[in-house]
Amino acid sequence: MLFPSFKEWIMRPSDPLACRAVADGLGLHPITAAVLVARGALSCDEARAVLIGEGTIQPDPFLLTGMEASVDRIHRAVVEHERILIYGDYDVDGTAATALYVRFLSGLGCAPEYYIPHRIKEGYGLNAEAVRRIASSGVSLLMTVDCGTTSFSELALAQSLGLDVIVTDHHLPEKTLPPAFAILNPCRSDSGYPFQGLCSAGVAFKVATAYTMRYGQSVKFLEEYLDLVALATIADLAPLHAENRWMIREGLRRLSNGGRLGLRSLKAVAGIGGSCGVADIGFKLAPRINAAGRLGDAADAVKLLLTENEDEARALAEGLDRLNRARQQVEEQVTAEAIDALASAPDATTGTAEPIVLASRSWHPGVVGIVASRLVERYHRPAVLIAVNEQGKGRGSARSIAAVNICDGIGQCREHLEAFGGHAAAAGLTIREEAIPRFRAKLAEVLAEPLRRAAGRRLVCDAEVEPIGMLPAVVREVDRLGPFGMGNPEPMFLLRRLHISSVRMVGNNHLKLMLRGARGPALTAFGYGMGAFRELPLAGPVDLACSLEINSWNGTEGVQLRLKDLRASLVAEEVAAC
Repeated sequence: MLFPSFKEWIMRPSDPLACRAVADGLGLHPITAAVLVARGALSCDEARAVLIGEGTIQPDPFLLTGMEASVDRIHRAVVEHERILIYGDYDVDGTAATALYVRFLSGLGCAPEYYIPHRIKEGYGLNAEAVRRIASSGVSLLMTVDCGTTSFSELALAQSLGLDVIVTDHHLPEKTLPPAFAILNPCRSDSGYPFQGLCSAGVAFKVATAYTMRYGQSVKFLEEYLDLVALATIADLAPLHAENRWMIREGLRRLSNGGRLGLRSLKAVAGIGGSCGVADIGFKLAPRINAAGRLGDAADAVKLLLTENEDEARALAEGLDRLNRARQQVEEQVTAEAIDALASAPDATTGTAEPIVLASRSWHPGVVGIVASRLVERYHRPAVLIAVNEQGKGRGSARSIAAVNICDGIGQCREHLEAFGGHAAAAGLTIREEAIPRFRAKLAEVLAEPLRRAAGRRLVCDAEVEPIGMLPAVVREVDRLGPFGMGNPEPMFLLRRLHISSVRMVGNNHLKLMLRGARGPALTAFGYGMGAFRELPLAGPVDLACSLEINSWNGTEGVQLRLKDLRASLVAEEVAAC
C-alpha cells in the first residue's frame, strides 16, 4: 500500500449472462444492467420493476395491527365533534407527521390541536405533566406521532384520566406493550404488515389511507401529503426501498414542483432553486427544520409546514435558518470538546474498539445527536453523547455503524437508565450522572462481540467499469434506480489501473484528481473531505472506488467521478488471488 486506504473493498457478485440479457431486453447501458444484476434483479421483469418504481402497489394499511379499531375511533371522534390532539416529537419526522395529521383531520371538518414537547424542559416523548394538562383541557382522543411505544407509565396515566390514545410510531417496541387504545407500529412482533421501514410520517399516511378507504373518499388526493412523508423518511434515515421508494419519488416530485408554501420558503432560504433531491433534504431542509427543536420551539416547524400565509412562511423559514446557523456554531464547539475528551480519556481512546460514551454538563442537549454522528463517521464505532443538567440528569443520543444495533445494545443496559428508545442506528436515553460509568462499562461488554464482528470498514462496489463510454446519459440512466440513501445506496464503481496526471486541493479539505486510463477520455475525480490523500505518489497506476455524477460547466456537461477510496493498483498475481 503506497498511501492510506482504510476500507476493505467488496465486489457484489455478478452474472455476465444476466447482465447481457437485462441490457439487451430493456435497452439499457451495460453499466446500468450491471448494477441491477449486482443488486439482485436477475431478470428483465425484476429489473423493470426496479426501474418503474418498486412498491408502486402499496400494502393494505389494515395489515397494521390495530388499524381497523383506530380508524373507527377517529371516525367516531369526527362525527361526534370530539376534541382531538396530536402529540408529536420535535424532530423532522415528528413535526412532519404532526402536520400531516392536522391537515388530514382538518379536511374532515375537525379542528385538531397539536402539542410538541420542549426538548430541554420536557424531553422526548409523552410526559406525565403534559398528559394531565391535555386530559383536563377536554381532549378525548390523543394521537401520538414518533413516540409512545415505550411510554408505559404515561399511557397508563392517560388511560386512568379517560383519554383514548392511538400511538403512531416506528420505534422498536419491548416484549410487552404499554396500555393504549391502539399502537400502530410496523415493528410490532405481532404485526402482519410486510414492511418495517416506515417512519412515523409514513405510518400516519397509512392511517389517512385506511380512513379514506373505509369511509368512501378518493385515496388519490392523499398524494398531496407525500412531500411530508418524503421529508420525514429521508431525514429519519429510513430505508429508501420497498414502498418508501415510491413515496419518496412522488414526494420529491412535489417538493421540486412547488406545492407546500412553507417548504417553498424554506427551499428559498436554503438556496434550493427548483429540483429537490435526497441530498437537498438531508443536508439543507432537514437540518433547518430540526434546528427548531434543537435550539428553539419545534412548534415553529409545524407552523411552517401548515401555513398558507406568505409573510408568515417567509418569517418562519428565515427564523429556522438563523437557528440552524446558531446550531452549527454550537455543534462545532461540542464536537471539538468531544474529540478532545475522547483523546484524553484512558477508557475511551481512539485505539480501542469500544463504543464511545462521553458526557458533559456544558453540552447543549439539542446537538449531542449530531455530534454523536460526527464521532461515528470519524472513528467508525457507536457513540453515545450525554448532556447533563445542573440536577445531574443526563439526556443522551446514540448513533451507530451499520453492523451494530445500538438500540438493542442500550436495551441490555436498562438497569442503569431511567428511559430509552430508538432504532438500530439511533437511540435516545435518560440517565443519572452517577450511573454513566456503569452504563459505559456495561455497553462496552454488551457490544464487544458485535464490534468484533464489525471490525474494519467495508466499501461495497456494484461493478467494475472502464473509462470509455461514460456519458451523462449513462449517469441519468443509473439515477433511475434511485432515490439513493439508507437501504438503497448510491451505486459504487471500481475503476482499475488509472494514472494520475495531476493532484490539487480545492476548498478546505477536498481533493481533485485528473486521471487517464489505457483508453478512453481523461477523467476528473473529486474527493470531498479527502485531503489526507493529497501527498500521493504520481508514479504507478491506481484503483478507484467512486460514484458517478454529472458536472456542468459553461453550458457543457461531462461525467465526474465522486471519489470514495483510492489505492495502489494490485499487480496481476494479486488480482487473480482476489
